[in-house]
Amino acid sequence: MRGNPLDNIEISLFPFKFKHFSDLIELHKLNNYQHTAAITMKRLPKIGYISYFGDSPIAAGFLRRVEGGYAQMDTLVSNPYFGSQIRHLAIDKVVKSLIEDAKTLDLEGIVAFTSDSGILNRALSMNFNILDTQKLISLRL
Repeated sequence: MRGNPLDNIEISLFPFKFKHFSDLIELHKLNNYQHTAAITMKRLPKIGYISYFGDSPIAAGFLRRVEGGYAQMDTLVSNPYFGSQIRHLAIDKVVKSLIEDAKTLDLEGIVAFTSDSGILNRALSMNFNILDTQKLISLRL
């Protein structure tokens, strides 16, 4: 019986530092993010991770502390040039590390905003709850 070829993929994970900033910007550009210029080290949350396959960035994500003892999963992005399975592994590593940091900080929970079905399925597999009954208010500027 043959093993899963992804079992041999070595994805490195690093706490996000300034030296990774250009790779984060590149990930956002690859996803055609329109507000790349708005991403600065000063605006990024202090807690973040970036994953690599060799020298190539695969995924990054951050945890932004908000009021009420919660954190918001923020700036989660992946490299569209990697296959979905490798991106999935990399995103899992990033998200699991952010969850562990939230636990270490003794936070009440994590919130995130998405309408992407793939992200919603991943969230369910990681024991997040989808809160359809909650109302989100926003002011478009």
